[in-house]
Amino acid sequence: MHPQPILFRAPADAPPPREIEFLLAFGTLPETLAQAADRALALGVAPDVALLAEGLVDEDLFYRALAARLGAPFHVGAAPLDPATSPTRAMALGLVYLARLTPYRAIAAPKGKSLRFFLDAVESGQTIEGLAITSPRRLAALVRAECGADIAARAAHGLESLDPALTARGEISLAQTATAAGFGLGLIALAGVAPWAARAVTSGVLWGMFTTAVSLRFAVTVASGDVAGVAPLEDAALPVYTVLIALYREAAIVPKLVAGLQRLDYPGSKLDIKLVIEADDAETMAALAAQRLGPRFDVVVAPPGRPRTKPRALNVALEAARGELVCVFDAEDEPAPDQLRQAAAQFAAEPDVDALQGRLTIGNWRETWISFMFAVEYAALFELVNPGLSALGLPVALGGTTNHFRTSALRRVGGWDAWNVAEDADLGVRLARFGSRVGALDSETVEEAPTELGNWFRQRTRWQKGWMQTMIVHTRQPLRYFREMGLWRGIAALTLIGGAVATGLVGPAFLFMALWRGVMEATGETPASRLADVYTYILTLTGLEVVAVPALVAMRRRGLRPYGRALMGLPLYYALVSAATWVALFELIVRPFHWHKTAHGKAPAQARIAAPRAQ
Repeated sequence: MHPQPILFRAPADAPPPREIEFLLAFGTLPETLAQAADRALALGVAPDVALLAEGLVDEDLFYRALAARLGAPFHVGAAPLDPATSPTRAMALGLVYLARLTPYRAIAAPKGKSLRFFLDAVESGQTIEGLAITSPRRLAALVRAECGADIAARAAHGLESLDPALTARGEISLAQTATAAGFGLGLIALAGVAPWAARAVTSGVLWGMFTTAVSLRFAVTVASGDVAGVAPLEDAALPVYTVLIALYREAAIVPKLVAGLQRLDYPGSKLDIKLVIEADDAETMAALAAQRLGPRFDVVVAPPGRPRTKPRALNVALEAARGELVCVFDAEDEPAPDQLRQAAAQFAAEPDVDALQGRLTIGNWRETWISFMFAVEYAALFELVNPGLSALGLPVALGGTTNHFRTSALRRVGGWDAWNVAEDADLGVRLARFGSRVGALDSETVEEAPTELGNWFRQRTRWQKGWMQTMIVHTRQPLRYFREMGLWRGIAALTLIGGAVATGLVGPAFLFMALWRGVMEATGETPASRLADVYTYILTLTGLEVVAVPALVAMRRRGLRPYGRALMGLPLYYALVSAATWVALFELIVRPFHWHKTAHGKAPAQARIAAPRAQ
């Protein structure tokens, strides 16, 4: 349990703080201002911030009263902004300049120190001229409306501007093309001259690749363990936390989403929740409007633009993130209520960590065979593989949700790649290239797995296509890549990403060949020496072992049963993964940036109960 907040109280006869005292003249009760003052002292925030974040006074009412107190107009609606306006800076400062002199030259939404500055000026007899007042929400909406093209361009091309080599929008490099073509043509030529040598080279390459993948998976399984807890922070020491959630055509799950976010145990004065929607998604917009969201929520309408992807939407919201820390959830997620507190404490305790990956667990694992196997896969990944990678200091392919970041580090690496359809995996590798470390967070989020084969297949196709994009991006400049990553971390990342793609492309073929040659040997129709072929036994058996053993360990830790059903289902499940990988390869050629939307909200509430985790 986190510590109870320290309750500070001003003396009963003390006047309200100056940032909110002016509201007395506009009908606000002294008791309301006293409550805001007490909360501000407890949390270490400005009184006006506490007053508004706790919903004690309506934001528009507050800023209309402030405008009247300052003798300034209250601005509503559109206004032409100075062409040099920086959206990020304008929303952070709460100040914009206009393109031409209207009745006023600038619009401000002051709070904290800037609010005191204006009040002090008026009380000292100065006149506020050329300035209009508005609320922070109205100012942010104005900036997004007037700077929409700039925001859209930054969201889509910000990483490209930072470094064109790091975005999936770039082409396959000449070195990559030459290497692949040279290896392929050389192998064909060798096969024509000495087939046995071509076979040996192919076998050696595959053996090396799969041996590395097997070794890595066993190493991280052994290294994984319980994540050490850290001491919680007092409320006053907690930083401002921004929560980002991208929604598209998800009106049906908006009530559950809002209810889950309202259960987050974090001071409202330090919580900045941004729900990002597309401009043409009227249904989701209406669903959000019906929720009558409180002051900690900010609905961000992404300006039109390409590509229409989740990472582009997250980049749009990142422009206005107020938090020192930022996390990403999916719309269907149910995070543990104390997750933000735990993450904040871990960031404070580990200053060398720039990102944290929490555990994802499947709530509707009992519903269908697909959801059960998905839960088994997630158990192995989030109970063993990712914690093991973190423990060994190796790059982590992030899971797309329940990712927590230092906002400064996230902006330093260019945010998300809007053109990569597996933006989470790519960001994990890119963080490692910039020298950032990803830690494991001992907190879980319940997710909803696809229950229908078609929905699952489309999602997996997108994931595998994105991992292919990630491999292409991070092998464009191999010398630079290994210089930035280091040899072992570089090999681990390529094994992690490339192994998933290669296994999907050729893994089931190895299994089929093993079974076929075993049958032929049993009937005496093939020489016994072929049983030792790396295509049939070494690769297949080690591959099966490295999938099955972690899955069983994770299932036991996660409380998923029956074990036999999982083992029997693994070959079929990974055959489906293989099919999705081949479709992904085709899509990479014909429509590389197409985003397959995963349908959520189909599992009944009673089915969304996560299996109990073994302690």
